[in-house]
Amino acid sequence: MPRTRQLLRREITYTSAKEEEVNILHQLGYYDKQIQFFTYLNNNRDWIKKAIVHHLNLKASDVHVSDIDDWLHGSFNVCIPVTVGTRSPKRVILRLPLPYKVGEDFIPGNGDEKVRCEAGTYAWLQENCPDVPIPEYMGLASRLMKLYKTHALFLLTPLIDISLLALKTCP
Repeated sequence: MPRTRQLLRREITYTSAKEEEVNILHQLGYYDKQIQFFTYLNNNRDWIKKAIVHHLNLKASDVHVSDIDDWLHGSFNVCIPVTVGTRSPKRVILRLPLPYKVGEDFIPGNGDEKVRCEAGTYAWLQENCPDVPIPEYMGLASRLMKLYKTHALFLLTPLIDISLLALKTCP
């Protein structure tokens, strides 16, 4: 019986992998890296809370970071829902590029570039296409705190209020 290996969204065997037209070898590492990264983030929920408190100018008691079961992720980002405020609470999202999917191991700085490009796109759209419904660009701060052997780069925007965090590997 062929050995089954875990990918991010499915299992695969050598027999089916050799029929694929993509590099499965890279994908084989993503599952473990995702678990490691999500576990690290979950264990550092206080840091996430402090970052939201700092950048949105709130009190710690007004911020609640959702449980890991409520996190959303796609191909390149994890979105961590956060509830802010007490009287009329709003839901915000801390959006973090997945360092193992944006090529940080191969080209350090890709996460920073990804967020800078997104920030520039938001700013350009706000200026040149005001009728296009996009998040309002609120500000950008860089390299504030260490996280997962990385520096943080924040872009704060209220879509329903979104925060973007890019990761850059430390030397």
